[in-house]
Amino acid sequence: MKKSTKSFLFITTAALAAMYAYNRFVANTSAKKNMLPTKNGSYYSWKQGNVFYTKLGSGKPVLLIHDTNSASSSVEWSKITKRLQKNHCVYTMDLLGCGLSDKPGVSYTTYMYVQLITAFIHDVIKEKTDIVATNMSAPAVIMCNQLDDSIIDKMILINPISLKALETAPTTQSKLKKNIISLPIVGTFIYNLLMNPARMSSTFRNTYYYRSQMIPPAVEDAYYESAHMDNSNGKYLYASILGNYMGGNIRHAVKRIDKPVYIIASRGLNTTMKTIEEYRKLNTRFEVTSISNCRLYPQLENADKTFSIINAILSK
Repeated sequence: MKKSTKSFLFITTAALAAMYAYNRFVANTSAKKNMLPTKNGSYYSWKQGNVFYTKLGSGKPVLLIHDTNSASSSVEWSKITKRLQKNHCVYTMDLLGCGLSDKPGVSYTTYMYVQLITAFIHDVIKEKTDIVATNMSAPAVIMCNQLDDSIIDKMILINPISLKALETAPTTQSKLKKNIISLPIVGTFIYNLLMNPARMSSTFRNTYYYRSQMIPPAVEDAYYESAHMDNSNGKYLYASILGNYMGGNIRHAVKRIDKPVYIIASRGLNTTMKTIEEYRKLNTRFEVTSISNCRLYPQLENADKTFSIINAILSK
C-alpha cells in the first residue's frame, strides 16, 4: 500500500473516530438536566413510531400542536396547558421526530403529520376537537381539516408559516443536504455542531423571542435537550426540512375552509402582515388578533395575553 494511501486512511479513520467521540459526548450530556417533563404522559403507538402525549383537565377537548422543527416539543405549551385545563380537556403531543416521541430515519413530510394528527384524534381523543398549532404545523392542521372536517372544530394558528415560503420543492442541491445530514457519523456530527448551545441561544434571541431578557434558561435547555434526544435522531426531521420535503401548496385547502379560522400574529415578526394578507386573500373567514412585543412563540414570551386570546376564542 502506498504511503499516501496509508496517510489518507489514517487521517480519515482519525477524523471519523473524533466525530464519533463528539457525537457520544453530546448524546451523554445533552439530556442530563431532564428538562422534558414526563408527568401525566402516555405513548400513542402509531404506524411510524411511538408518539408521546399528555392529557390534562376535563371538558371539550383542545389539542395543542407545537412548531415543526427538531428542537421543538410540547414544552412550547408549558405556560398554557395548566390554565386551559381548568375548562378544557387539554392534549399536547410531541410530533414524531420531536421531543420524547420516536425519531425514525424516514423522510418527514407535512402529509405524514396530517396522517399522524388525524389518527391521533380518531384513536386517542375520539371526538371533535379544537386545535391550536404554531408556524410550520399550521399547514398540517389545515390539510387535516380538508381530509376530514368532521374531526376539527375551531382552528387557531399562531404565526402560521407564509404560503409562499411553504411552496418549495426538493431540488438536487436540497436533496444533497438531506442526504449528508442523514449520514450515520458525519451527518450526526454536522447536526450536533449546528444544534450547539450557542446557536440555540442565538435562535431564541433572534427568532423565538422579541425580548431576550424574557428567555427562561430552563426553556432554552429543554429545546437543546429535545434536539439531541435519541442520539440526535432529530437530525432526520432537520434533514427533511433542509431538503424541502416539508413544503407544499395548500392554497386550495385554505380556500375550501368553510369555518372561522383564527390567527394569532406577533407584531415583532417582520413578515407578519404579508403572511396574513396571503391567507386572507384566499379566505376572508380568517380572523386575526395581534400581539405586540413578541416574535415566533408568544405562548412562551407572553403567556398571559396568548392564553387570554385562546380562551376567548374557545369560549365562543
